[in-house]
Amino acid sequence: MQKFYFTFGTSKQFPFCGGWVEVVAPDHKTAVQTFRAKHPDVNEGVVNCSDIYTAEQFSKSEMVNGNLGASCHETLHYQEE
Repeated sequence: MQKFYFTFGTSKQFPFCGGWVEVVAPDHKTAVQTFRAKHPDVNEGVVNCSDIYTAEQFSKSEMVNGNLGASCHETLHYQEE
């Protein structure tokens, strides 16, 4: 399993202002599906977040210490059916 970070800006369409949601899943595609199950697209085909990072990318970003004054809002885990 890998960890992916779904980050947010200040748009009112996002489920959160700033910060991120961590998703634990086997791959990027599954992480997006897991995120969408809880936070559906507002605009069809566009994931409802600012950006998506792998754990490596996120650890090298400035957001690792906070994003717009917020940090992790929740952690979602992929569950096999």
